[in-house]
Amino acid sequence: MTEKPSPQSIYYNFPKGVERRSTFDPLRQNIPHDLSTQHLRPPTPRIPDVYDIFIGIASYRDGHKCGFTLWTAFTRAVKPESVFIGIIDQVVDGDLVCLEEYCRRARETWPEHECRYKENIRIDTHDAKLSKGPTVARWQQQQLIKDEEFCMEIDAHSQFLPNWDVEIVKEWARTENEMAVLSTYPMAYSFIGKNNTIPKHYSSHLCGYLPRATASDIPIIEGMRLIDNSEYPQMAALWGGCLSFSKCHAEKRVAIDKHMNWVFWGEEYLRSFQLWTHGYDIYSPSRHGSVVFHNWTNDPEKHRFWDKPAFPKEVHDSEELKAYNRLRMLLKLPFEGPVDSEEMEIFNSKTVRTADQFLKFSQISNVDAELDGNTCHQLYWVPYSVPEIVEELLPGYKMHPSKFDHKSTNAGLSFELSKLHDQNEWLSYMEMLPLLLVVLSVAISLVILKKGLRTKQQAPNYAMGKIRN
Repeated sequence: MTEKPSPQSIYYNFPKGVERRSTFDPLRQNIPHDLSTQHLRPPTPRIPDVYDIFIGIASYRDGHKCGFTLWTAFTRAVKPESVFIGIIDQVVDGDLVCLEEYCRRARETWPEHECRYKENIRIDTHDAKLSKGPTVARWQQQQLIKDEEFCMEIDAHSQFLPNWDVEIVKEWARTENEMAVLSTYPMAYSFIGKNNTIPKHYSSHLCGYLPRATASDIPIIEGMRLIDNSEYPQMAALWGGCLSFSKCHAEKRVAIDKHMNWVFWGEEYLRSFQLWTHGYDIYSPSRHGSVVFHNWTNDPEKHRFWDKPAFPKEVHDSEELKAYNRLRMLLKLPFEGPVDSEEMEIFNSKTVRTADQFLKFSQISNVDAELDGNTCHQLYWVPYSVPEIVEELLPGYKMHPSKFDHKSTNAGLSFELSKLHDQNEWLSYMEMLPLLLVVLSVAISLVILKKGLRTKQQAPNYAMGKIRN
C-alpha cells in the first residue's frame, strides 16, 4: 500500500513570537472561498509552441556576481538562443562591469567564440552615484523588454540550475492561471541539491511582515519561510523582488512606478498591490520550480545605492517623503505632508480589483496596525470585480460563463443543437397531425361499420332461437 504523501505546510512565529504550523491545500486555491462564486475560475495558461524569455536585472556595482549570473543563465538553459537579458548596470569609474565578467567566462566555456550570446544581452549603463533606488531601476529595466513571451526578474547575484528555462515554464503552467506570477525570495546556494539539482523537500514562501507601529507605516516583508513537502506552486499575497516570472503582458500592462524615488523598504508590497489589483495572482514556486538560487552571503564590500548619493540631503529627504506619501496614498494608508501625484493615472489605471480588496487579502489594516495579520495560510483566488478588462486581454476567456456554457463553448453548442433537434422532431410531429387525424377517423369509421354488419348478421339467429324455444 502506497503511503499518502504529507501535505504542504509551513512554520511561522508571528505575530508575538508564537510558533505555529499551517497546512496548505494548493489543489483548491484557484477556487474562490465564497460559496456564491465557486463556479468561477481564472483564465487557463496559454503557451505557444515557440517562445523567448526575457530576464531583467538591475545591478548596482555588482559586476563580478552579475557576470556569473549571466553565465549560468546561458550555459544551463536548454535553448540559450531564446534567452534575452536586459541589464541596468549602475557603475562608477573603475568598476568591473557585468558584461565584461560574463564575456570572460563565456570565452573560457566557448573558446571558439569571442563572447557567445552577447547579441542577446541589452545593456543600459547608469552612473551609480545618480541612482535613486531599486524601484526606479526596475522601471528602467522594463524599458528593455521587446516582444518576448515570458519575463523574469532576478537579482544580479543569482544562480540558475540546469534546464531552468524549461522547468520554470512548466512550473508556471502548473498554476493553471494565465495571470500567474511566480515570485519569492529564492533560497540560498546551500539549498541546491547534489549535482545542481532541485531541493528534496523545501521551497521558499513569503507570508509575513515586520511589526508596524502605526497604520501609516509601510508594510515590509518579514523574510522568507520554508514550505515543507513542497510539491505545488503555492498562492501568495506578496511579491519578492529577487525572483519574478510571468507572461510579459504583466510587465507591459503593470508598469513599475518610476516616481518612487528612493523607495526601498516597501517597494515589494507596492508591486504586490499593483499586480494583484490588475488581475495577476502571485504564487511561490514549488521545489520542482525552484531553479533560481540567491547569493545571501554577507559581503562587507557590498555596495548600496544610499552609500554616497550625489544629491544634497535636503533634496533626497524631500523626494523620499513625497514618494513614500505617494505609496501611502495608493495603498489608502494615512499620511501627512506633501505627496508626488505626477502621472498617477498612468501607473495606477484599469484595475480589476480594488485597493480595499488587496488590504483584506494581504491582511493589512489601514486603520489600526494592531489588526494586521499574515498570509501564512491557504489563500484562495478572488474573482475580478471588472472582468471585462481581463477578457479583453485574453480573447475567448469569460469569467462569467454563459447560460449553456457549462464546461466549454463546444458543450454549450452541443446542448443547443440537441435542443434544436428535439424541436425539429416535435415540429415534424405537428405537421403530420392532420394526416394522423384522418387515419384515426377512417379507422374509427371502419370499426363502426364492421360492428354494424356483425349486428345485422347475428339478428336472425337470435329470432330463430327464440322460435325454437
